Amino acid sequence: MDPKVTMTRRAFLARAAGAGAAMAGGSGIAAAARPRWWSSIVWAVFENRAFGEVAALPSHRRLAREGTLLTRYFAVTHPSGPNYRAMASGETWGRAQIVDVFHPTVASVAAAASPPVPTYVYHLAGEIARRHNPLLDLHAPVAAVRRGLDALRDDLRSGLPDACLVYVGWDDDNDMHNGDPRRADRNLASLLDTLAASRWFTTADRAGRHPAFFFCYDEDDGTEDNRVFAAWWGRGVRRGYVSRRRHTHYGFCRTVTDNWGLPALGRAALEPPIDEGAA
Repeated sequence: MDPKVTMTRRAFLARAAGAGAAMAGGSGIAAAARPRWWSSIVWAVFENRAFGEVAALPSHRRLAREGTLLTRYFAVTHPSGPNYRAMASGETWGRAQIVDVFHPTVASVAAAASPPVPTYVYHLAGEIARRHNPLLDLHAPVAAVRRGLDALRDDLRSGLPDACLVYVGWDDDNDMHNGDPRRADRNLASLLDTLAASRWFTTADRAGRHPAFFFCYDEDDGTEDNRVFAAWWGRGVRRGYVSRRRHTHYGFCRTVTDNWGLPALGRAALEPPIDEGAA
């Protein structure tokens, strides 16, 4: 699929129904996908700020108040690209911003699972920079690419399956890379409001598991040893809990695969999942 083409809603739903057939790479033996903590995971990243610089933003205070705040969460390197790849694949694959080569990712092992867990990408404002889109950079199989917050709202109403991975992002003017932090804060607040108003995000599956939202920064500004703001949020997350365990981007990757009982990827196999936030 050409990632630059915005899919029609009909094409989106058709692709969603067949997402499990995507080529994932690997052994060809499908792992059984059974949600452990959350039925689905929504994942978003902001840019280049240390924990202390942003923790007081209104949207971040909301995440801390209503979810689980990770006070010792660390990026793994600089610059941006390797950090995103660590989150998605458990490896940095070098220090280049973009590698543009297939490597196994959370999306590829999830697509190969039985039943498959599809992955969706949403560009909420403008185009997510390629160095900030590891699923595109690593040639991951995705069920659909959609654009705009309204598209996400539409699909939350009727387009997303019970179990999936959803990656959302913004262009560099809207994710705190270049633009006003207040704008980025409003963008995150709008996303939280959209999820909170969604029946999909607030309804448990048959086993009683809700979707969860994970938010973090890719790296700090060079002042706090790469400690960045990170939090879990949603009905399936412990409310008002503060975790002081040390975690990194590799731990997030481990959490995604462990959530569906899938093989751990790369260096993520050496870190524990970030499970203390599960309700």
